[in-house]
Amino acid sequence: MQLISPSNLKSIEDVHEWLNRCATIYRSTEHNERIKIDLSSLKWVSPVGCAALAATFYKLYSRYDIRISIPDNESADKVIGYLERMDFFEICPIEVKTAFETHCDMDKYYNRHRNVQTKALFELQRVKNYREVGPLQKSIRDIMKGRLAPNRVSDIASIIGELANNSIEHGGTPCFPCVQYYPQKKKVEIAICDFGKGIVKTLKDLVPHNSSHDVVSKAILTKASGVEDEDRGRGLMEVKQRTFDWSLISQFYVRTHNSAYQVFPDKVETLESGEYYFGTYYYIIINMH
Repeated sequence: MQLISPSNLKSIEDVHEWLNRCATIYRSTEHNERIKIDLSSLKWVSPVGCAALAATFYKLYSRYDIRISIPDNESADKVIGYLERMDFFEICPIEVKTAFETHCDMDKYYNRHRNVQTKALFELQRVKNYREVGPLQKSIRDIMKGRLAPNRVSDIASIIGELANNSIEHGGTPCFPCVQYYPQKKKVEIAICDFGKGIVKTLKDLVPHNSSHDVVSKAILTKASGVEDEDRGRGLMEVKQRTFDWSLISQFYVRTHNSAYQVFPDKVETLESGEYYFGTYYYIIINMH
């Protein structure tokens, strides 16, 4: 079987399409079967694409014997360079790193000089438990200090902390956060992905609902929680509030269960529906205009 990546992994719709393709493979192949993951046409990756690749590779490698075709097109150098700059190859399964090193001169990426004076990103991390969330937030504050107002740095750290805690507590898997600040565009992109059971499976037996979309809406707009008998469930509400406190034109996306959504200050809209696949994939674009 062959799993072919979209040409772009830069939007929540791209991630949705990638997860649909992963779901097809998962549904139609047996445990330990060999599959080929074809990344040869991949031309563009954003923070959410980077985090989504890491999360899905861990899930796929837990089940299959994988072979990978690496990017091989006019944009391959930029794609591989970006993944290396985001520390993707330090975080991904070792088999993925080995596939790239076998078919590409990775030393030219590993040994290049990174200008730390212009560094404006928090590279991809793998956060496995609650003890790692505090140091994760501190690292974000240290990197963003001096680039944004102190209260905005605190907001970013809080958003990442809440989403990481959600992934660990409810998803039951490690999560993969990264942050990139674009000074010229005056925006911050926050991505955090996991390969756990997702929002719907966590909450469907705990909240009244007519559809899986209702469950997702209540998870984000109310205090619905997967932890019973506790004053919990404020996390995603607070993430939403912090996101739109910056700007009402900020963008908040999530892909979970079988659908991609856009979150607004007062509602959650379904963008696309597809096939169920593991995990929750958050993508927040904060515009500072």
